[in-house]
Amino acid sequence: MPYHPRIECENLTNFTTIRTRNCELWFRQNAAFEREVLGNLAKCSERYGITLYAFAIEGTHKHELADFPVGLRAHFFRDFNGSVTRSLKRHEPTYPGGGLWARRYSNEFVPRDNDIEKQFFYTVLQPVQDGICRTIDRYRGYNCFYDAVRGIEREYEVVDWTRYNSDKRWKKNIDKRDYVTLYTLKYTRLPGYEELSQDDYAALMTKKLREKEALLVQEREAQGKGFLEDRKNLVIPPGARAKNPKISSRWSFRPRILCSCSKTSKMMMKWYFEMLDAHCKASYSYRVEGNKSATFPPGMFRPPDFTCGYRMTHHDMLAAEAA
Repeated sequence: MPYHPRIECENLTNFTTIRTRNCELWFRQNAAFEREVLGNLAKCSERYGITLYAFAIEGTHKHELADFPVGLRAHFFRDFNGSVTRSLKRHEPTYPGGGLWARRYSNEFVPRDNDIEKQFFYTVLQPVQDGICRTIDRYRGYNCFYDAVRGIEREYEVVDWTRYNSDKRWKKNIDKRDYVTLYTLKYTRLPGYEELSQDDYAALMTKKLREKEALLVQEREAQGKGFLEDRKNLVIPPGARAKNPKISSRWSFRPRILCSCSKTSKMMMKWYFEMLDAHCKASYSYRVEGNKSATFPPGMFRPPDFTCGYRMTHHDMLAAEAA
């Protein structure tokens, strides 16, 4: 069963997830690695003009909640996900090499303001939901909540490793600091709260956070589940496999739309399948009928053209020149 075709839509919020291969725990409390990841997030956000609401990196996976007002979602994740892999190789000596990610990232559209807020809290409450700690204040890794609700902008240093590694082959005594650029990581306020002052917005979001934290703790304790913070002598080596990961295969059901309103969800699914049907028809015309000028729906990509790898013979080149 193939992956579903991608749709890039500039006016819809995206919730994205990607997991490590074999659910290996590489995203642990490694401060230098986290700083480099956040720096590259800031760099890619600026380069591709994204509107970032939330970001989480924890254990075996990472999440982004963002808008892509100029499109280029595919370009953003190509660069950012690749930079995370390279950063891990630099900062984790036990990493065996090879690809980091299990498969391509999953993407769901989030159409309404209420749904965006729901996914925001889902993202920032990852440490509590996964049973690491009872409150995000006790989480030792990075959490974007306070930066996002207080409007805090942080600067991170990003090394241009491509230029540095190229120059050090023939330049003597080069300084890595000469290849550093500062990028600012900033989050956008959730839609629907534009009229609030920064202090009022932060207070309201913090109150909601505490209520949701309490509910999550209560649910875990009712199910007999504990928290890792209670196991003081627990040592988890880098790269260990998660004990009870959330796993899926390419055949597993994945929602295309994250929406709590049935009417909106129905309307969005109708739009989605209309786009999918148009893409299938254009793809058939392009790949089967040989129509290289087939028009694809906006925001969707044409399938691979395997004839691009065809190597021209000398006879073909002479024929092409004669034409």
